[in-house]
Amino acid sequence: MKHALYDTRTIGHFNGVPVNVRPIFWVAPPTIWLALVWLAGKRKPERSLGQRLLVALLGLPFPFLADVGHALAHTESAKRASAPMDQVLLSLDMPRTLYTNNDVAPAIHRQRSLGGPVYSAASLLGSLLWRALSAPNSLSRELANVACLSHGFILTGALLPLPVVDGGVFLKWTLVEQGYTPEAADAVVQKAGVLSLTLVSGVIAWLLGLRRRQKGKW
Repeated sequence: MKHALYDTRTIGHFNGVPVNVRPIFWVAPPTIWLALVWLAGKRKPERSLGQRLLVALLGLPFPFLADVGHALAHTESAKRASAPMDQVLLSLDMPRTLYTNNDVAPAIHRQRSLGGPVYSAASLLGSLLWRALSAPNSLSRELANVACLSHGFILTGALLPLPVVDGGVFLKWTLVEQGYTPEAADAVVQKAGVLSLTLVSGVIAWLLGLRRRQKGKW
C-alpha cells in the first residue's frame, strides 16, 4: 500500500510544467529555518532569541530559491531543446525533473541539463555582487552570505559527475555521442562520481582542519 507521504499534489505550473509536491517536502522549511536560527546565534551570540528567529526567517527563502529555482530553470532549457519536461517533483531529497520521453539524441539530453547550472551560476554571481556591495557585519552581508552559500552549494553539486545530477548527465551523453554504449557510459560516470566525492570530501576535511588551526593561533 502506498504511504501517504509519497502521494503528490500539484501546487501550480511553471513554464507550463506542473510542480508536484509530496507531503514530506514540508518538513524541509522548518528544519532549514532552525538551522539558520542556530547560525544566526553562532555568528552573533549577543542576539536575542527573537532576533535570531527573525534573521533566520529573512534568510529562509535563499536555500529554496537555490534548490527549487535550479530545478525550475531546467523547464526553460528543456523547452528550448524541444523536449519539454513533464513535471518537477519536490520531496525531502533534491527536486526531481522528470521526463516521459527520454528517447532523445545525446545533444538534447545535454541541452536539457544546462538550465539549472546556468541559473545557479548567474544567481551565485548576483549574490557575490550583493555581498560585495554590503557593509561588513551588516544584516545585508549576512543574508548575502546565505545566498552565496546556497547557490554555490547547489552549483557545485550539480556540476559533479554523479549519475543523478547535471554533471553526470552531461558526461554520460557526451560519452554516448563519442561511441560508448549507454551502459558503458553509466559505468564511467559511476567511477567518476566516486572519485569526485572522494576529492570533495578530502578538500572539505582539509579546509576544516585549516580553519581549526587558524583559530588555534588566535
